[in-house]
Amino acid sequence: MKNNSSEPVKKRLKVLDALRGFALLGVCLANYKELTLYAFYDVEHTTNVQGDSVDDIVNFMMYALVDGKFYTIFSILFGIGFSIIIANAMERGANGMRIFYRRMLILLCFGIAHLMLLWSGDILALYASMGMILPLFWHCSPHNILRWAALFLCLPILTSTIVYACDLQPCAWFFAQMDYWQSRFGIGDWGTWLRDSQSYTELLQFLVMGAFERMTEFISSDRYFKVLGLFLLGLWIGKKRIYTEVELHRTFLMRVMKIGFACGIPFAILHAYYGVKGGLTAPVHTIIETLNIYPLGIAYMAAFALYAKRLFGIFRYVGRMALTCYIGQSALAVLLFYGVGFGWGMQLSLPQVVLAALGIYTFESAFAFVWLRYFTFGPLEWIWRMLTYNKWLPIRK
Repeated sequence: MKNNSSEPVKKRLKVLDALRGFALLGVCLANYKELTLYAFYDVEHTTNVQGDSVDDIVNFMMYALVDGKFYTIFSILFGIGFSIIIANAMERGANGMRIFYRRMLILLCFGIAHLMLLWSGDILALYASMGMILPLFWHCSPHNILRWAALFLCLPILTSTIVYACDLQPCAWFFAQMDYWQSRFGIGDWGTWLRDSQSYTELLQFLVMGAFERMTEFISSDRYFKVLGLFLLGLWIGKKRIYTEVELHRTFLMRVMKIGFACGIPFAILHAYYGVKGGLTAPVHTIIETLNIYPLGIAYMAAFALYAKRLFGIFRYVGRMALTCYIGQSALAVLLFYGVGFGWGMQLSLPQVVLAALGIYTFESAFAFVWLRYFTFGPLEWIWRMLTYNKWLPIRK
């Protein structure tokens, strides 16, 4: 009886770790367009460096298959993780909310450090901030949680329509701050500045300006609503305990997968077409984004859980060290592509960017596999866990 009762937990952890590792692969592919400085090419430089039609094809595929889908998975897993933390704490008789809030506060510190010391594209600070709202929904019924999730996921359609129709400028103050710091530090072309910077001080100057630029991205895309909605969807999944026994929910997951692909693929093609060509108003772009990113991201999750069991061993080691590997991707990119490192940025075509991202992920997979043979936690996970529980934890097995 004891072994039978523990088996679902082991399966749950394995599938969630593997999904987290799978999501991190997609995040790496998406982020390396910017981390390799490819995203900062000007028109003339792009013409000289890109692979012409091959670049166009790869760019189209990235928009259709990668853009937004994997941060969707990561966000849903965050909500599932919240439900697990609270449920486990309640079983032990501990104060789960206090533990979770402390965990979010520490994650916020990691995120701010990542944002201000390594890369302006950080998502951890936003996750921590939105995560602190999750406990407000803990006592809601699963049905109401799903309603709240749908509301927050669809809310950007309304807000983007209002902003567009009323010609509002919600990011004006942040743009002013960007201009101020860019002028103060004499930052010209962003890609050239990062590639040619010879001191870490110059990188820090860019990151001050970049932090305000990141805020404009969050505000203009209503990312906070989207992340909170996905967190709540994950909380609903966690409360329903769908991933504790995948086979038990096979019929449901099959239905979710089929609907997700059927809805998501046509709009993903539209999203990719207009992502490459441009020309959409903000409200229409938001509608197309909503109808492809969430359905496809959820369909990816269901398909992976149902049909990729043989791949769990490949992805779960990275998934167990997701925080270390996520920040590690930024650190390795700075070392390889920025002027403070080898300065290889702004030299790659988009297919080469994809290969670079796959290479980095493969390296991290091998590192995580070896590390976890000798240690219980990843290095940053170990620090995070000790600070969360305020006690020393042995890291060696």
